[in-house]
Amino acid sequence: MLGIERSVDPWNARLTPPIAPALRPMLEALDPEQRAAATLPDGPALIIAPAGSGKTTTLIARVGVLLSRGVPAERIALVTFNRDAASELSTRIASRLVPHIPGAVAVEVRTLHALARQVLLDAGEPVRLIADRLPLLRAARRRAAVSRRPDEPPPPEAAELDTLLSAWKIEGRPPPPEAAEPLRHFAALLAARGSLDFDDLVVRAVRLLEDDPALRARWQGRFSHLAVDEFQDVDAAQFKLVRILASPRQNLFVVGDDDQTIYAWRLADVRRILDFGSWYPGARRVQLATNYRCPPAVVGASLDLVSANLERYAKEIRPAPGRPTIAGEIVAMPAADPGWAERVAAVAAAATERSGRCCVLARTRAELGPVALALVRAGTRHACLLDRARSLPADAAPFPALLKLRAVSAWRRGDADDALGDGDHAALDALLGWAAAFPRLDRFLAAVGQGAERLAALRDPQAPLELVTVHGAKGREWPVVIVIGFEEERFPNHRALVGARDPARALEEERRLAYVAITRATQRLILAFDPLSPSRFLAEMGYSPTSGATTPR
Repeated sequence: MLGIERSVDPWNARLTPPIAPALRPMLEALDPEQRAAATLPDGPALIIAPAGSGKTTTLIARVGVLLSRGVPAERIALVTFNRDAASELSTRIASRLVPHIPGAVAVEVRTLHALARQVLLDAGEPVRLIADRLPLLRAARRRAAVSRRPDEPPPPEAAELDTLLSAWKIEGRPPPPEAAEPLRHFAALLAARGSLDFDDLVVRAVRLLEDDPALRARWQGRFSHLAVDEFQDVDAAQFKLVRILASPRQNLFVVGDDDQTIYAWRLADVRRILDFGSWYPGARRVQLATNYRCPPAVVGASLDLVSANLERYAKEIRPAPGRPTIAGEIVAMPAADPGWAERVAAVAAAATERSGRCCVLARTRAELGPVALALVRAGTRHACLLDRARSLPADAAPFPALLKLRAVSAWRRGDADDALGDGDHAALDALLGWAAAFPRLDRFLAAVGQGAERLAALRDPQAPLELVTVHGAKGREWPVVIVIGFEEERFPNHRALVGARDPARALEEERRLAYVAITRATQRLILAFDPLSPSRFLAEMGYSPTSGATTPR
């Protein structure tokens, strides 16, 4: 583990320009570490922001400090990874800064991909983007399969090709021989459409900036200060783009958390944030140390858990000052008998009534299925298949009818004309499995209609009860969080470990995923698992299972 400095610079130090009076109340509301980060002098800076430590508040305060020092708003760029995060940052600037500094509205808030797109357009490159390259990869795979010799291995599945393609484009890792032919077909299909994929946006932008001095000078002159949110998630190409745009001034302010690096499959690498000091030897480093989100028991357990990792900064993380520890902040729920999903659904519904909002979290999407069925008494609906089914006789047996429709539609795994993704196939499998319990098609379709209404309400973004994967929960919080499948083989995920190039590093990422999962809870954390096979992470958190609860730490 790497040590980290926690030296706090005085926020009104004589070494920095004075702060605008209108911003002083905002800075006074920050804790010492947040204030130290927001008021750092120019130059490269790394802000380590653990879960619930107020990173967005600190980032907005930093922008306010730069504006108060006279930096023009249009010379400040604030970049992040998705539109929702960019929208939240823009909203925070509008509500927190614009009333005091009207010009703050001109701060550039972009996703990294949107910034790369601007670079391409500025260079005169056409940008026709395909939103999803998986259908094209499936078509490329079929072409390769038709032309392969009988003694050659089959080409990888589209999802694996997608991973190999990103690694090739972003990190320069050549694909294995069996992937070469389908990826060649993919490149031809993409070129025939005159299109780019998302990886191309950043990779091409970097190449243009590296090769064109005039373009590079123009973009390096555009911003005097660059701030990057969720820095732990950058891949190699995105980091190159950031480094180019931050040069030559090197006023680069990055905020992230090594313990929340959970996107290795998107080519994020925890070593990138850990090695920031080697790229910027003079970088200042400040750690935000208070988790304001989670109850004390969860803060302590999450720190114990993630401290088992070797690839991380050694850091202090403490609960909010004065927050008392309340019994039952972490409890366990047995989930081995056939009725476990109904029990989880009942507990989630009760928690929602009591606390307003609740989330059921799982390591994988498939694990949420039983709870979803228990909550809505329905399977996942596939609109096209069901619309066709409505034209069949009402007294037809649902299972064979749907099975035949699936075959006619070429929606079968391995079918040469299959255009569905793995998630679509999983939904169809669930639908067929549920249909087998109904004697008549009309009764099945009526139940689907009722279930679809309930499912639509459940999936409403404003719904108080949500079912989310751990990856999808990143950056969010709920009063009550129920983590299902918190047991060996499931969390840590067996397939993720067995299929990894480096199983030890894969286990550390699984541990970081568990850290993210349990730190979503603001009041109560419920862990559901088979008491005979608890996750190793439970012991690392300082607990051992009993018949229906956890022993004291």
